[in-house]
Amino acid sequence: MTTAAVNYAKVLYELPVPEEAVKESERLLEKNPELIRCLENPLIAFEAMEDIIDRIFPKEIRSFLKVVCRHKKMGAWKEIFRAYRSMCMRDKKILEAEIICVTSPQKEQLEGIQTFLCREFHMKTAEIRITEDKSLIGGLTLRAGGKEFDWSLRGRYFRLHQKLTRR
Repeated sequence: MTTAAVNYAKVLYELPVPEEAVKESERLLEKNPELIRCLENPLIAFEAMEDIIDRIFPKEIRSFLKVVCRHKKMGAWKEIFRAYRSMCMRDKKILEAEIICVTSPQKEQLEGIQTFLCREFHMKTAEIRITEDKSLIGGLTLRAGGKEFDWSLRGRYFRLHQKLTRR
Protein backbone atom coordinates (compact mmCIF):
# COMPACT_ATOMS: atom_id res chain seq x y z
CA MET A 1 0.00 0.00 0.00
CA THR A 2 1.39 3.39 -0.94
CA THR A 3 2.00 6.17 1.55
CA ALA A 4 -0.28 8.48 -0.43
CA ALA A 5 -3.16 5.98 -0.23
CA VAL A 6 -2.70 5.60 3.53
CA ASN A 7 -2.60 9.38 3.98
CA TYR A 8 -5.80 9.84 1.97
CA ALA A 9 -7.42 7.06 4.01
CA LYS A 10 -6.43 8.83 7.24
CA VAL A 11 -8.00 12.05 5.99
CA LEU A 12 -11.17 10.22 4.98
CA TYR A 13 -11.28 8.48 8.36
CA GLU A 14 -11.04 11.80 10.20
CA LEU A 15 -13.74 13.47 8.08
CA PRO A 16 -17.36 13.33 9.28
CA VAL A 17 -18.28 10.99 6.41
CA PRO A 18 -20.65 8.16 7.38
CA GLU A 19 -19.30 4.67 6.82
CA GLU A 20 -22.30 3.90 4.60
CA ALA A 21 -21.37 6.72 2.20
CA VAL A 22 -17.86 5.31 1.93
CA LYS A 23 -19.19 1.79 1.29
CA GLU A 24 -21.62 3.09 -1.35
CA SER A 25 -18.82 5.01 -3.10
CA GLU A 26 -16.58 1.97 -3.10
CA ARG A 27 -19.40 -0.16 -4.50
CA LEU A 28 -20.04 2.37 -7.28
CA LEU A 29 -16.38 2.45 -8.27
CA GLU A 30 -16.11 -1.34 -8.14
CA LYS A 31 -19.10 -1.89 -10.41
CA ASN A 32 -18.25 0.85 -12.94
CA PRO A 33 -14.74 0.58 -14.40
CA GLU A 34 -15.70 3.20 -17.00
CA LEU A 35 -16.35 5.67 -14.18
CA ILE A 36 -12.83 5.12 -12.85
CA ARG A 37 -11.37 5.64 -16.31
CA CYS A 38 -13.24 8.96 -16.58
CA LEU A 39 -12.07 10.15 -13.17
CA GLU A 40 -8.45 9.18 -13.93
CA ASN A 41 -8.34 10.56 -17.47
CA PRO A 42 -6.09 13.64 -17.67
CA LEU A 43 -7.81 14.72 -20.90
CA ILE A 44 -11.14 15.27 -19.13
CA ALA A 45 -11.50 18.72 -17.58
CA PHE A 46 -11.61 18.83 -13.80
CA GLU A 47 -14.96 20.67 -13.94
CA ALA A 48 -16.44 17.71 -15.84
CA MET A 49 -15.09 15.35 -13.17
CA GLU A 50 -16.72 17.49 -10.50
CA ASP A 51 -20.05 17.22 -12.32
CA ILE A 52 -19.71 13.43 -12.52
CA ILE A 53 -18.93 13.21 -8.82
CA ASP A 54 -21.85 15.50 -7.92
CA ARG A 55 -24.29 13.40 -9.94
CA ILE A 56 -23.19 9.94 -8.84
CA PHE A 57 -21.69 9.87 -5.34
CA PRO A 58 -23.26 10.41 -1.89
CA LYS A 59 -23.22 14.06 -0.82
CA GLU A 60 -21.04 13.47 2.27
CA ILE A 61 -18.05 12.14 0.32
CA ARG A 62 -18.10 14.36 -2.76
CA SER A 63 -15.58 16.95 -1.58
CA PHE A 64 -13.10 14.23 -0.59
CA LEU A 65 -13.38 12.57 -4.02
CA LYS A 66 -12.91 15.92 -5.74
CA VAL A 67 -9.65 16.47 -3.85
CA VAL A 68 -8.48 12.98 -4.81
CA CYS A 69 -9.30 13.73 -8.47
CA ARG A 70 -7.64 17.14 -8.35
CA HIS A 71 -4.41 15.53 -7.13
CA LYS A 72 -4.72 12.74 -9.72
CA LYS A 73 -4.86 9.89 -7.18
CA MET A 74 -8.07 8.14 -8.27
CA GLY A 75 -5.93 5.26 -9.50
CA ALA A 76 -5.30 4.40 -5.85
CA TRP A 77 -8.99 4.24 -4.88
CA LYS A 78 -8.84 0.54 -3.94
CA GLU A 79 -5.87 1.09 -1.66
CA ILE A 80 -7.48 4.15 -0.09
CA PHE A 81 -10.69 2.30 0.73
CA ARG A 82 -8.79 -0.79 1.94
CA ALA A 83 -6.71 1.35 4.31
CA TYR A 84 -9.87 3.16 5.46
CA ARG A 85 -11.57 -0.19 6.24
CA SER A 86 -8.50 -1.30 8.20
CA MET A 87 -8.64 1.87 10.28
CA CYS A 88 -12.35 1.37 10.99
CA MET A 89 -11.78 -2.25 11.97
CA ARG A 90 -8.83 -1.36 14.21
CA ASP A 91 -10.99 1.27 15.92
CA LYS A 92 -13.68 -1.37 16.54
CA LYS A 93 -11.01 -3.80 17.85
CA ILE A 94 -11.50 -6.21 14.93
CA LEU A 95 -8.36 -7.86 13.58
CA GLU A 96 -7.96 -8.73 9.91
CA ALA A 97 -6.18 -12.06 9.45
CA GLU A 98 -5.43 -14.53 6.70
CA ILE A 99 -4.96 -18.26 7.01
CA ILE A 100 -3.05 -19.87 4.18
CA CYS A 101 -3.51 -23.64 4.28
CA VAL A 102 -3.66 -26.82 2.23
CA THR A 103 -7.17 -27.68 3.44
CA SER A 104 -9.63 -25.42 5.25
CA PRO A 105 -9.51 -25.76 9.05
CA GLN A 106 -12.42 -27.31 10.92
CA LYS A 107 -14.77 -25.14 12.97
CA GLU A 108 -13.06 -25.97 16.29
CA GLN A 109 -9.62 -25.20 14.84
CA LEU A 110 -10.89 -21.91 13.44
CA GLU A 111 -12.31 -20.93 16.84
CA GLY A 112 -8.98 -21.80 18.48
CA ILE A 113 -7.09 -19.68 15.96
CA GLN A 114 -9.51 -16.80 16.52
CA THR A 115 -9.01 -17.05 20.31
CA PHE A 116 -5.22 -17.08 19.82
CA LEU A 117 -5.37 -14.01 17.58
CA CYS A 118 -7.60 -12.05 19.96
CA ARG A 119 -5.30 -12.84 22.89
CA GLU A 120 -2.10 -12.15 20.92
CA PHE A 121 -3.22 -8.80 19.47
CA HIS A 122 -5.60 -7.65 22.26
CA MET A 123 -8.65 -7.47 20.00
CA LYS A 124 -12.32 -8.30 20.54
CA THR A 125 -12.65 -10.49 17.46
CA ALA A 126 -10.81 -11.52 14.32
CA GLU A 127 -12.09 -11.50 10.76
CA ILE A 128 -10.32 -14.40 9.08
CA ARG A 129 -9.92 -14.92 5.35
CA ILE A 130 -8.91 -18.41 4.23
CA THR A 131 -6.66 -18.98 1.21
CA GLU A 132 -5.73 -22.43 -0.03
CA ASP A 133 -2.14 -23.14 -1.11
CA LYS A 134 -1.18 -26.74 -1.87
CA SER A 135 2.54 -25.87 -1.94
CA LEU A 136 2.59 -25.67 1.88
CA ILE A 137 2.47 -29.50 1.93
CA GLY A 138 0.62 -29.44 5.26
CA GLY A 139 -0.13 -27.21 8.24
CA LEU A 140 -0.86 -23.51 7.83
CA THR A 141 0.53 -20.02 7.76
CA LEU A 142 -1.24 -17.26 9.66
CA ARG A 143 -0.83 -13.55 8.79
CA ALA A 144 -2.23 -10.86 11.05
CA GLY A 145 -1.24 -7.47 12.41
CA GLY A 146 1.97 -7.33 10.38
CA LYS A 147 3.17 -10.69 11.75
CA GLU A 148 3.39 -14.09 10.16
CA PHE A 149 3.14 -17.37 12.05
CA ASP A 150 4.39 -20.21 9.87
CA TRP A 151 3.27 -23.64 11.06
CA SER A 152 3.42 -25.23 7.61
CA LEU A 153 5.48 -28.27 6.71
CA ARG A 154 7.20 -26.27 3.97
CA GLY A 155 8.16 -23.61 6.55
CA ARG A 156 9.42 -26.21 9.02
CA TYR A 157 11.45 -27.88 6.30
CA PHE A 158 12.94 -24.51 5.30
CA ARG A 159 13.89 -23.66 8.93
CA LEU A 160 15.44 -27.13 9.43
CA HIS A 161 17.36 -26.71 6.18
CA GLN A 162 18.70 -23.33 7.37
CA LYS A 163 19.83 -24.79 10.72
CA LEU A 164 21.61 -27.69 9.06
CA THR A 165 23.38 -25.60 6.43
CA ARG A 166 24.63 -22.93 8.87
CA ARG A 167 26.99 -25.36 10.68
